[in-house]
Amino acid sequence: MSFGTDNTDPKWSKWGMDESIWPEKITDSMEVSDFKMVYYDPGDKQYLGYLVVDYQPAEYAKEISRLRAYPSTDYIGYYGVIEETTYELAAINADEYQGFVYALTDGKSRIIYAEQIFCNYFMDMDYRKYIPEEYLLDGFDATSGNPYEKKMMKK
Repeated sequence: MSFGTDNTDPKWSKWGMDESIWPEKITDSMEVSDFKMVYYDPGDKQYLGYLVVDYQPAEYAKEISRLRAYPSTDYIGYYGVIEETTYELAAINADEYQGFVYALTDGKSRIIYAEQIFCNYFMDMDYRKYIPEEYLLDGFDATSGNPYEKKMMKK
């Protein structure tokens, strides 16, 4: 994660995307079962990451409450994304140009924090090589030449 130093807003951000959906820190009560953060800069910075945490019941309830209080944005239609059904979407910050920061849950004890942040309507990196498909939003397609890119570039 990166703390935005290019503005006075005290939120974590990359390309202006609010990353405060992610937990502020890893605590002893969090069982991290998987984590990956990838940075790629072929001329424009691209970020891909996920953090999978299993919580004890009290901590899970507290974290889900925090996430549900987040002012989530619209996301359906961006990059082919459809309504999320693989997991429950707990919070999301979506941008039609920059991508997504979100949290998914199994509704029991696990929360998956994820982000795909990029520009120009596609990711140069082969993101499917770095993130399990189930952690991507349903329908997500940011490959070069994706239908969303074609639509947006015609405007």
